[in-house]
Amino acid sequence: MKAVILAAGRGTRLGALTQEVPKPMLEVAGKPLLSWILEGLQAAGATECWAVVGYLGERIRRYYGDSLSYIQQTEISGTGGALQLAEEHVNEPFMACFADILLHPVWHYAQMARLFQTAQPQALLAANAVEDPCVGAAVYFDQTQRITQIVEKPAPGTSSTRYNQAGCFVFTPDIFHALRQIQPSPRGELELTAALNYMLSQNLELMAYPLPEQDWIDIGTPDLLQNARHKLSGEQH
Repeated sequence: MKAVILAAGRGTRLGALTQEVPKPMLEVAGKPLLSWILEGLQAAGATECWAVVGYLGERIRRYYGDSLSYIQQTEISGTGGALQLAEEHVNEPFMACFADILLHPVWHYAQMARLFQTAQPQALLAANAVEDPCVGAAVYFDQTQRITQIVEKPAPGTSSTRYNQAGCFVFTPDIFHALRQIQPSPRGELELTAALNYMLSQNLELMAYPLPEQDWIDIGTPDLLQNARHKLSGEQH
């Protein structure tokens, strides 16, 4: 299985911390967050990892060298647009993840790969439990973990699910067809959530991999980065 890591973002919410260091390279408990993610992907059996890089991407290239393959993103075009750049490199089921989010313990990545191989949906999404998924994408699924609906940034207090789209996926190449069918959002970006909703509209099977709240680590803000460093302290190996 191959893997695609979306690592081109600027990380503006981290302020001065990302002026000279790309967000995925921020140190968390002795190593870049990206190294923690790679451990998880390798545990899942990923034999080739493609990193979509942009802002300060040369720092990632220098650090990881030939251990990663690289795709340069020259224009910010949303999560869907970033993933679309990998189409020519993956023609079979693959894992995909955001480079600022870690599933921890890292065996979650292997569990996702096994569930995908057993159930064989067109897409498997990690979903983390939160108080209110209003700042992300609310994920609704039934008792068999089949996804019935995804709502991007629902109004606060309106969701009847506690699950949020968690930034880690296993896809078949059907995702690329879906990305070609959607239109840019009002921000002018191709949103991954829109492609997933297109797949649902075509009666393709999407499944959720529910995560406990504490097993989802985001470094998107200085406070979240500090929380990640505290949580993973002492787990360097």
